[in-house]
Amino acid sequence: MRYTEEHRAQAKAAIVQEAGRTLKENGFHGVGVDGLAASAQVASGAVYSNFANKEAVLEEVVATQLGIEFAGLADKEPAERRRMLGEVLRVYLSDLHRVDPGHGCVMPSLSADVARAGESVREAYGRRMVDVIATLAPAMPGTEEEQAQQAWTLVASIVGAITIARALPSGDQAQAILDAVLTTALQSLADEP
Repeated sequence: MRYTEEHRAQAKAAIVQEAGRTLKENGFHGVGVDGLAASAQVASGAVYSNFANKEAVLEEVVATQLGIEFAGLADKEPAERRRMLGEVLRVYLSDLHRVDPGHGCVMPSLSADVARAGESVREAYGRRMVDVIATLAPAMPGTEEEQAQQAWTLVASIVGAITIARALPSGDQAQAILDAVLTTALQSLADEP
């Protein structure tokens, strides 16, 4: 039976969605193609019919999921973008995000895997990071150059906070890191341009 192009696109999107969750939970080396297929409730052949290999799945996850937490800020005026970014940061730097990497951001979960991946995966990551910074920068105070610098600093801070908090045992220390970075990030947004 031949599937329509729309059906194939939907199947591929479902694989990417579930593979992303599984990769964020287990890491690139913590799951094989069979595990990715099982998470999407498809046969391994369905993965291979859409992707050349597991690294191609990672590339698609990066290309489609990195930065989606910030997508709603695009095309907003700076003041509204700043307000909305504060709301996003409160969720991003929450205990819920810390304990549920599968439904969280790609950056704290998969950046180390991307660093060890092939050039095409790192290029996809780089493109998406540039998009994230372009979305966040207008919410920052200062000149264009200062805004970009502050956006990079913010991303590095929040990704680092989640990464470190996940590595610690649950409790006060993990929460203190998230709270400290959230406070600092919100203060940086309060300095209006």
